[in-house]
Amino acid sequence: MPDPDPAAPIAGTRPPPLATGVLVAGAGFAGLVAAIEARLQGAAVTLIDPAPPPLLGGNTRHCRNIRLAHDRETPWQRGGYPAAEFATDLARLSPPETGLGGVLAEGSTGLGPWLAARGVAFEPWAEGNLPFSRRTAFFRGGGQALTNTLVRCAEGLGVEILCGWRIEALPQGWAEDRTLVLTAETPDGPRALEAGALILASGGYGANRAELIRHLGPGADAFANRGTPHQQGAPLLWLMAHGAKTAGQPGDGHLVAVDARAPRDDAGIVSRADGMQVGLVVDADGRRLRDEGAETGSARYSVWGRALAERADPRAWLILDAEGARRLPPLLYPPLAADSPTELARLCGIDAEGLTRTLQTATEDAPLDPPRSRPDGVPLTGSPVAAIPLVPGLGFTRHGVAVDATARVRLAGGGTAHRVFAAGAAMTGAVLGEGYLSGTGLTVGGVFGRIAGAGAAALAGPAANRPRPAAVPAPAATDPAPPEPEPWAEAARALNICNTCGFCTGLCAVFPAARRRPSLAAGDLRHLAHLCHDCRSCHYDCQYAPPHALAVNLPAALAAARAADHAAGLPPRLPDLIFLICLIGPPLAALILLPPGVLFSARNGPGAFYAVIPHAAMAGGAALAFAGAGLGLGLRLWRFWRATGGPPARPSLESLGRGCRDALTLANLGAARACDGAHGPVGRARRWSHHLLVTGTALTALATLAGAVLHLGGALAPYPLASAPVLLGSLGGIAMLAGLAGLERWHRTADRRPAAPRMQAANRGLRAQLAIVAASGLALLALRDGAAMGLMLALHLGAVLGLVLALPFGKLGHGGFRSLALIRHAGEEAARRPGPDHRA
Repeated sequence: MPDPDPAAPIAGTRPPPLATGVLVAGAGFAGLVAAIEARLQGAAVTLIDPAPPPLLGGNTRHCRNIRLAHDRETPWQRGGYPAAEFATDLARLSPPETGLGGVLAEGSTGLGPWLAARGVAFEPWAEGNLPFSRRTAFFRGGGQALTNTLVRCAEGLGVEILCGWRIEALPQGWAEDRTLVLTAETPDGPRALEAGALILASGGYGANRAELIRHLGPGADAFANRGTPHQQGAPLLWLMAHGAKTAGQPGDGHLVAVDARAPRDDAGIVSRADGMQVGLVVDADGRRLRDEGAETGSARYSVWGRALAERADPRAWLILDAEGARRLPPLLYPPLAADSPTELARLCGIDAEGLTRTLQTATEDAPLDPPRSRPDGVPLTGSPVAAIPLVPGLGFTRHGVAVDATARVRLAGGGTAHRVFAAGAAMTGAVLGEGYLSGTGLTVGGVFGRIAGAGAAALAGPAANRPRPAAVPAPAATDPAPPEPEPWAEAARALNICNTCGFCTGLCAVFPAARRRPSLAAGDLRHLAHLCHDCRSCHYDCQYAPPHALAVNLPAALAAARAADHAAGLPPRLPDLIFLICLIGPPLAALILLPPGVLFSARNGPGAFYAVIPHAAMAGGAALAFAGAGLGLGLRLWRFWRATGGPPARPSLESLGRGCRDALTLANLGAARACDGAHGPVGRARRWSHHLLVTGTALTALATLAGAVLHLGGALAPYPLASAPVLLGSLGGIAMLAGLAGLERWHRTADRRPAAPRMQAANRGLRAQLAIVAASGLALLALRDGAAMGLMLALHLGAVLGLVLALPFGKLGHGGFRSLALIRHAGEEAARRPGPDHRA
């Protein structure tokens, strides 16, 4: 028996260790930045994360802005914010003995350009969609867009990203100068890993409620985890228990008050509660907690979060009267409402006598304990009464490991770990202590991620460049689609979440227009639905898109609403039925009514068409069809304009021109910037296909007009090949078919998840109708001298008739609705901007 091949695998053995130069644990902002920097420095990099691909990014998905020092004005930040000023701001928080505040401030100066070079898009302040800020820059599309860009960048550089992988412990001797051999938990079981250096960027332990309870007591079980459910903190907790020096206080984190009805994990900014200054905040006994009006600035969120967290029972309720409820900003859920305090107490689980007593005291203007300041003078009187249930919401923990200026983990006994680095929330407490500055969490992750990536790459050494992984196509909708929700209700729900979030303000016209319409009345929804160009960027930039529990699919919701609006309450397939009847009717009538010798005789020369169908019938039918369709569509557009009036607008020739220009150029469909798809910018092929289609349709209309002019001059159709009607019609038909082919290709290959089935059906029907019109016109040109001319003429005229008659309540009329929405939006934008006489 021959000896076994020593190179052959042995059955039942575990796979060999996965070897890499730099292992990054955690694919949030810090981990992605560290992995990209290490790869730019030439190291082989493996990035692991316990989350599935749709949830990569950790808490970064719920971030919007980043604090960056800069000496002069940039397209993203106004004025200047020198590193020395940033360091002074940090000195109030950062432990001075570490010296890390200065490292952070100085490192932030180059972070913005570094991110921009990686393809990250910032929101330009010149567009006026954001509040004035010289300290922070805002990401266009928010943290999910940031994550998407960095993941694509890392993959493009050859970083290996492994989803569903996590480490929970490090090997003995982890701080020594030797290769690290670790065990990763993977979807296929344990797997050994070898790395020249490790960067811990797995975040804190905000989702680990057992750990929070251990530090903060039983009340922590009621805390909401505003961030990723995967921030369990296993490797961080292991390090702190096995020789790493710690920083920050156990259980400490960034807290705000959130709506207790929001998802318990991963709800982010939309769960944040507001409006305490216009109501009373009471506990389960109905007693007030503190002065509701003491803090009305941006710090009010964290003030209330910490106030609730410090109580043994962290639950509370914001009590509002009708006026207070009306003054609330957009929130995820409407307040709970009741006709009396007793009924409200029962609804919320509050002691009824205690709540009634508190409300009576407030209503009678008796002395309150604690005193209550009312800076906006809203009384708490009247009925109905309402309540928002509150709990503390934890964004991230600040308790982690200490690091030095090279991002190496410091040891409790002195010194640092040679090959173990940390970045992000795992070491934020070393920089910020127990405080927080807006946008600084991401700054810590970015600055120390770059430092850690460069330091780890120097230890690991250079490696051959890895090929870019093949792009994974977006999954097609193969399973039966769930029933579509009522379109207008779903559009209102999704837009309310968008207004509450606000991260996508600069993506397109829909979002600033929606924020000016917080009530989202019926007319508002119609305006916003038609303002949307279905570019779908917001779907990929949304942290609340499926599979998130909130399941926001705004493109699909607005598309379904548009489809319902086009149909005007009639059966949705009525335009297809009208077109089919008209397509079949004239040829069938010709076959029945015309003698074969007339219908199938070969004719050529002027007047040949009218020998089959008299000019009076042709012109009269066309005039009636176009007049009726034009009147019907015009009436609908007039009613649409009346119904969609909203915020103040400044109508002018300039706003009219801007709206028409935006409609003609498809400015919101990639004219100014490329729209994002499932795998990054999708290019402008769809927009150009649409332009080809519209241009071709316009050319065929001009061909008809040119024929009418020639007819008035005595020339009869069909016209010579070199005539204006034939040339314009031929070019128009070819352009229409080319544009339709491009649109068909886009729709066949596009991700179906952000699409609405009803609108997809309408689009398919319209594309088929336009293709039949264009193809039958070209076929008529080709066959006009033969025996098939008469039947083809009837077919083409029937197709045109069907297209026109379906115009008032079919997809073809969408251009009119969208143009009016864009004109109105231009007027609103003009009213929002300061006029020429404005003095800053």
